[in-house]
Amino acid sequence: MRWTVPLISAVLLLGWLLLGSIPGVFGLPLPELGPFFNPARGFWQNTGEGARTEELSLHLDDAIARGEIHFDDRGVPHIIAGSRESAIFLQGYVNAYDRLWQMDISTRATEGALAQVLGPSLKERDLVKIRSGYREIAERMVDTLRTDFPEEYRILEAYAAGVNAYLDQLEPEAYPLEYKLLGHEPIRWSPYRIALLVKGMSTGLSGAYNDAEATATLDRLGREQFDFLFPERFPEDSPVVPDPDVPTSQLSLFPWETLAPALRRPNFHLIDSSAYSYFPPDPDNGSNNWAVGPTHSNTRLPLLANDPHLALTYPSVWYELQMTYPGCNARGVGLAGAPGIMIGFNENVAWGETNVGHDVTDWYRISWTDSARTTYLLDGKPTPAVYHVDTLSVKGEEATIVRTPWTVFGPVPFTEGPYADMAMRWRAQDTPGSAVRPHTIIGTFLRLMESRNYPDYVAALEGYVDPAQNFIFAAGDGDIAIRPNGFFPLRAEGEGRFIREGDSLKNAWRGWIPFADRPVQYNPARGYVSSANQVTTGPAYPYYYLGRFDEYRGRYINRVLDRQPTMNQRRMKELQLDDYSLLAEELSPFLLARINRRALTEDGRRLLRVLSEWDYRYTGDSRGPTLFDAWRKKFYRLTFDEFSAAERFLQPEWWKLTDLLENDPGNVIFDIDSTPSFRETGAILVQRSFEEVLDELDGALPLTWAEERDARIYHIGRIPGLGSGLITTGGARMTPRVVDDGFGASWRMVVELGERPRAWGALPGGASGNPGSEYYDNGFEEWAGGRYHELTLAKRPIDPIGSWIFE
Repeated sequence: MRWTVPLISAVLLLGWLLLGSIPGVFGLPLPELGPFFNPARGFWQNTGEGARTEELSLHLDDAIARGEIHFDDRGVPHIIAGSRESAIFLQGYVNAYDRLWQMDISTRATEGALAQVLGPSLKERDLVKIRSGYREIAERMVDTLRTDFPEEYRILEAYAAGVNAYLDQLEPEAYPLEYKLLGHEPIRWSPYRIALLVKGMSTGLSGAYNDAEATATLDRLGREQFDFLFPERFPEDSPVVPDPDVPTSQLSLFPWETLAPALRRPNFHLIDSSAYSYFPPDPDNGSNNWAVGPTHSNTRLPLLANDPHLALTYPSVWYELQMTYPGCNARGVGLAGAPGIMIGFNENVAWGETNVGHDVTDWYRISWTDSARTTYLLDGKPTPAVYHVDTLSVKGEEATIVRTPWTVFGPVPFTEGPYADMAMRWRAQDTPGSAVRPHTIIGTFLRLMESRNYPDYVAALEGYVDPAQNFIFAAGDGDIAIRPNGFFPLRAEGEGRFIREGDSLKNAWRGWIPFADRPVQYNPARGYVSSANQVTTGPAYPYYYLGRFDEYRGRYINRVLDRQPTMNQRRMKELQLDDYSLLAEELSPFLLARINRRALTEDGRRLLRVLSEWDYRYTGDSRGPTLFDAWRKKFYRLTFDEFSAAERFLQPEWWKLTDLLENDPGNVIFDIDSTPSFRETGAILVQRSFEEVLDELDGALPLTWAEERDARIYHIGRIPGLGSGLITTGGARMTPRVVDDGFGASWRMVVELGERPRAWGALPGGASGNPGSEYYDNGFEEWAGGRYHELTLAKRPIDPIGSWIFE
């Protein structure tokens, strides 16, 4: 008996040694448990964070590693350096310290190299990324920078050197938690990885297309019906840059006074559709921004606001910081993995961006001469495809060689599906040199950081290519402006909506809209500039625009700005946090007007009162939004039963549904295909959809909006337990305050220009990517509660925690 305990202990020890050295034991997604639980090197080393100023080497063997990094009480770094290159080096260093794994996995996602560390389940995703040409495009960007923009290339090298300087002193036991969970090691940084990050950003913001869906829908409906249901312009739009002398906001309670064409909202494909990236593609990726001039400001100087709507993740998409070097003292947010500040302000100006929903991807039907896709017909002549050869690495498997044909239009990513054997032409494939532009995207944001006035802002935008953004601007001298900017392809009317023929160069893009002809608003008479992803220009603009543009947030924001003669920083924040739904204002009254109250039960009348008394605000504790959303979606599905998303057809716009219900409730579109012996009308479908909601509730009231929305912030790798709790505050995708599950305002900023600018911000997370750090999610409660912290802009920040001084 005396040997029983030792034997049991020995068996357990042996079992632990065996199981502890096997990854994925029992088929579970687990690392090798032995190293993971190793007290000296395992996850225990990530359970907390020591003093931020004591964890890194302060003496670096690099000529440009000179400067200081101060941390404030929120863990935000303030970089002070003697040169631009030194400041960028230190930015790379501190980005790596806080966000190393996020930088690593996000660039792997763009490169098509996730399966190498995450296993076979990511193999097909990686294949699409490789075949879509991301590696080639990133390499082209680096080559162009090296040869045509050597000064900017040195900036990339300085940033990469900062990242690698941190890696050089990082011991394996200090690797971020995710490396230990997944059993891989950090990647050394380089200009190529920065290029991957930039192209990944392009994917999420300009990688949408629906050419095959539009073509299939046109074939099914015919031209007349297609144009009726999917017109290209919205009758009540309020463009970012309106036509001269056209009022920008003529909204009444029920603005549907005329029937006119509108912009379609189709089902958009996205070149990337998974996690592990900075900008996971989402059909609603966008933002709000606006600036009011001196005549609309309580300070008689401009105010600027910006809140980008992107994936909400831990770590956050954005990294907050201040950078100070000769000629620059700027604060805001940038991307961990790339140099500079993308949304921010300095002592003279403020700037920000929202996404331009312009469609910049065309698909070409290729006339292949053989099944192996080695040759295709172009202008009547056989033309050889150029094959790009890549390697797909998969964890636990042998590497696979991937051969992708490229045509004159671009790569051919797919061998099956609606885009099989077609060539993809995407704006992000272009990396024009110095003969076409004075600098690149890197130069754009560095120049914005160093800007002093409107001419500097214009010069900064001249070299910007992709993804197209509405660049907003305000200056302490009183100027405000907005410029939808990027290399927009020159297309004839209607080109790009449908699959194009790839048998002739006549169908290729004919260049880009010249910079001088791109739309701009500079100190407009209305006293403000704004954008919220709505249509870019008015109908008089001479160039063709095609895309997906929001119809509700922009119009509502412009209405508020039109009706508010004086804005201050408090009202700017209130508008960012406004949860009013213009969609509900416009659709809900017609739903209520078409319902037959006498046919309802007492439960039905009680439910109807919930919506009748609702104020169109998506507040967290309200039941009205939940009922409205359930009712409108059922009504939509019944009305447009002809257009199944599963069958890859376009989906009509919400404005079109409202217009039909108001002006043409007997339209044949309301007739349900599955009931050929009975002709439904709009009123019948309103009643039926409401009764379906009533049946599902079975006498109960709807959930509150916060419960129904069930919005949370997730870890970028969806690791359980590393996300947020329930977000209980208001907001929805179509309100100015955008909040949805894993999606919303990824940064809020308000700037009050003046001799000493004041600014406020809110980040739904923290500086650190380490779940064990107090700075991992320390901004969440502030952000969720609609509060802001002040963004100081001191020339030499004083930090209560301490600083790193690099010598």
